[in-house]
Amino acid sequence: MTSRRPLVVILLALLAALVCGRLSSAEKMLTPKWLLWQEPVVVDGTVLSIEKKPGPHAGSSIWHRVRIDRIARGVGLKVGEEVAVISRIYTTPPGTAGTSGHRGVWGGPNGLPTKGDRARIFASGNAQLLQPHFTNGWQPIEPSIAFVAADDEYRSELTMPFLAEITAKALAATTTIHLATDGAPSGGPNELPKVNAKTHLTGSTGLRWSADAIVAYMRFEQLDRSTLEDFLTPLEGGVPLVAFRTTTHAFAYPADSPHAMLNNSFGEKFLGTPWRFHHGHASKTRILPPDSESAKHPVLAGVMIPAEGIVVPSWLYHVEPLAADCTVLLWGEAIDSDRKDAPQKQPILWVRERAVDARSGRRATEKSAPATSPASGPAPRPQRIAVSTLGHPGNFANPEVRMIAVQMIAWAVAFDRALQSDECAEIRAATFSPPSIR
Repeated sequence: MTSRRPLVVILLALLAALVCGRLSSAEKMLTPKWLLWQEPVVVDGTVLSIEKKPGPHAGSSIWHRVRIDRIARGVGLKVGEEVAVISRIYTTPPGTAGTSGHRGVWGGPNGLPTKGDRARIFASGNAQLLQPHFTNGWQPIEPSIAFVAADDEYRSELTMPFLAEITAKALAATTTIHLATDGAPSGGPNELPKVNAKTHLTGSTGLRWSADAIVAYMRFEQLDRSTLEDFLTPLEGGVPLVAFRTTTHAFAYPADSPHAMLNNSFGEKFLGTPWRFHHGHASKTRILPPDSESAKHPVLAGVMIPAEGIVVPSWLYHVEPLAADCTVLLWGEAIDSDRKDAPQKQPILWVRERAVDARSGRRATEKSAPATSPASGPAPRPQRIAVSTLGHPGNFANPEVRMIAVQMIAWAVAFDRALQSDECAEIRAATFSPPSIR
């Protein structure tokens, strides 16, 4: 037995070296969208040429010559000028699980863009040379918008997919739908939606990693810790938010829950108001025409509200006072209110730009996605938030309400142009038969 000990020691040492070697070249996790947006440079560009060159790091790199088409972040850059974009490539030993450098969804080397492609680049650098965030600093320009439909009263499981469909066409966006579920079976394609479930959302990890914006329609949820982190982390990190109706009371945790504070604080922090009260189920709301200044806002561009207003079947929510940084775009007037003692006019559409503490989102993901942007870098972009207390299924039957809803999303994601007349006509002509509420 003693004669075998040196052999055993040698074998264990070799095994340890192999394991350490594999770990040292272990796959680098992709960075979530909300953290990519904290890079100092974010530009949209068109690839003019591509070639493989040595350096500037060990090994070789892919050099793209890119014309800058749009600047979201960055100092000293100009639209129309050209810049070199250098993506690193690493060679890993055969049989290891290491990364081989930048990879993406395009048809060029390493899945990088090729000549003629347009891409969004999250990078560091200057007007002469950019280095995309490693490993996934090259992204499609089209926004990825996540729709959370977790309301058990107003049929968001039907209205949000409808809104996602017309939004995808208008904005050339990728959309995903995340429905309420009880998490059994948990995760994967067999996760079954249940309208009255409160603890999970289908495909919730996609919210944390892939969403450029979140459209939320939620009511009295009690999400488990993991799902709650999937939902809140990107919002804390500054992902744009569009919220409808009952999202003012998205959560209803029991008093002894560690998350009970969210019952009020979520609305206060993100929407500018918590849930207060409404004017009664037998009442309706008149959408009042905007003032001249509000009518100029991109959310209301081209929206046609006559002088007599538009009567919709939703009852008016009382939301005042709103946070000081909220800009009210539309007011509603209660019709046949049960609350004659309360103000009969309330904001029904507002926007805000919330200052973001990037560290709060980063702390929530530091175990799974280490921070890559230095804390001393540029301040995160303000978080765009658009809120409407409209959202009754009958509201979406109105073509002007549909225009407002799509343009709320377009403004939130900083869509780079106004909708064209044919796109607006398609939104207004979309067929929607509103179901009854529960």
